[in-house]
Amino acid sequence: MKKIGIVRRFIIPLVIVVGIMTAASLIFHGARTLEPGTTRTVLTWIFGPLMFISIWFFGFVGVPIAYFSGARFAERLIVAFANPIIWVVRMMLKVSCQFGPVELFYFFLLPWTFGIVCVTLFEFSITELVCRALDKRRGGAVRVFSPAVLVLLLLGLAGIYFGLIRGQEWVYMVVHNYALHFMK
Repeated sequence: MKKIGIVRRFIIPLVIVVGIMTAASLIFHGARTLEPGTTRTVLTWIFGPLMFISIWFFGFVGVPIAYFSGARFAERLIVAFANPIIWVVRMMLKVSCQFGPVELFYFFLLPWTFGIVCVTLFEFSITELVCRALDKRRGGAVRVFSPAVLVLLLLGLAGIYFGLIRGQEWVYMVVHNYALHFMK
């Protein structure tokens, strides 16, 4: 088997995924400082949704790029989680001046921060299964239903259910638990 360097198999897909999110974020936030008008409207309408998609749905984009570039399983996982983790860290840094470490942990458990991790687990798993199936169809010696991928799929589905679909109850449970144990 031909050995592929880390730059080609991992760094380039990672730079593509993070670069798109970074460019969309910079253009979107920069456009908000412009005077109201057509240019501002067009830039925010294009790059706002692109930024959102790059954060919440690039598990579907980065994984195939990395997979077919020869990235290993852990490297594909990093590429899938790069944008969501960067976004979560940014959000936590924004509120870190208001909350202590325990409160930041509970902040992470809120649906929009916990949910993005679960959605990315789900996206990664589905995309990984599709990439493996395509690879197998092309004659690759790969196991389509890997136990690791199936476990991540189940974790992602469970997290989506509890964190997003049942998100309101989840928030009440998190806040109640925090108040019960830490606000005495």
